[in-house]
Amino acid sequence: MAQPGVNYPDILGYITGGARYNAGVAQVALAVRPRVVRAGRPFEAILLIQNASDAEVDVTAVLQIPQQDAKKKPNRFIARSTRLVVGLRPAEVGYVVLPVNCLPDTAISDGYKIGMSIEVKAVGKPGRIRASDGGGTVTLEYLTDKTLTQMDALKKLTYSTSRRGLMGAVLEAPFNVLSAQIGQMVDLKAEWVSLWRMSDYRDDRLLMEQYGRVIAEQVLPHLKREALYAPLLERTQRQFAESGYALEAAEAHYITKLLVLLLEMAAPEEDTYDYLGDDFYNVSLLFKRGLPEGGEALTLPSWCKGMLKAIEGNAHAAERPADVLAGDGYDELLRDAIHHGLHMVARATGEDMGSEQDIHEYAERLIGRIRSGKPTLTFDDVYLPLVLGGIIVYDRVILANEKVGEQLTELSRVIKSRYAEIDGDAAIVYRMVEQVLDRTFQKYGYRA
Repeated sequence: MAQPGVNYPDILGYITGGARYNAGVAQVALAVRPRVVRAGRPFEAILLIQNASDAEVDVTAVLQIPQQDAKKKPNRFIARSTRLVVGLRPAEVGYVVLPVNCLPDTAISDGYKIGMSIEVKAVGKPGRIRASDGGGTVTLEYLTDKTLTQMDALKKLTYSTSRRGLMGAVLEAPFNVLSAQIGQMVDLKAEWVSLWRMSDYRDDRLLMEQYGRVIAEQVLPHLKREALYAPLLERTQRQFAESGYALEAAEAHYITKLLVLLLEMAAPEEDTYDYLGDDFYNVSLLFKRGLPEGGEALTLPSWCKGMLKAIEGNAHAAERPADVLAGDGYDELLRDAIHHGLHMVARATGEDMGSEQDIHEYAERLIGRIRSGKPTLTFDDVYLPLVLGGIIVYDRVILANEKVGEQLTELSRVIKSRYAEIDGDAAIVYRMVEQVLDRTFQKYGYRA
């Protein structure tokens, strides 16, 4: 349920210049593209829809075309699809496209109107998250490049909120027909284009306001190593095999340890200081302290935003967080692991890993290589920082029946077997791995 005073970005108002018609908890505006139509050519009715609530909304749009032209000739306008039903997620913004063909002998006139009847049904008990006279300010830098491009194209249209009839909501938009233009009739298709969801905004506050309780009550309690380890291990082995670098069992084990630790950091049993930790990944602190005030954008761990996006798309995703994190959310989790792993390696070895921007760029390059499906991965890609990070935190995620000494000894053997792969920069990483592993053996009395 929406919080009092919440006013989500007014995407529709930004596009239309403020024009809107409130149809229940949906805000709409109608346009014709192009507004000046050549007889014999197709055009489109565009219905822009903004969900002003925190509930799912079903919108039925029914096109009403002129029954005759300016010379009283019937059936000069043809629409293959006149009705479209769309489901909007909470706060979602998008537009319906219903194409119309104008026959070549249609009379010229500047007095035509297209109509669109609108029926809105909210699922459950909606709470308003956008004011009836407009939502909050749209911060352009928080929008994706794709959304900005789509919005810029839509802003060029002329929108109408003129209403016809006493019963129901029927919007009308004017258009002109000019003399015929030679060309083939085009069979355009009706469609729904999702323009903006909360997950498309670079301020994660919106997602947390909407789904934060789900994260706190359904996701965080299940981020335990017993539930996470097996699916993440399987995905890690498969992902790297598909990328041309088949992991040995010990390597996959330590990468998975790092992934599991990162998720357990989201809700630690004790909020005690850990020099290898980072409060940024402690999502539970947000619920204890509350969301930051002052209008500053909220940035969440990548895995958490990925989880929120999954829940936004399917509420049942919260019931199986381990499957989501080992599935569509794996890349986001990997992004966090690379970022945090590099910081841990810097603290553990004293090596300079560069600026935050350097770390970000390294993470994106590495994820791109892992996802490429091409055999381009090398020893240093896999070990810095994923396997190396797993070694550093090895005793923070000890599994039931895990024989820690044997696992470390096996990894030492695997590392030595990889020596033939070492050249160039990989030699530096190899020395760092040996250094950390030797220190671990000495600290706990194990022997390679």
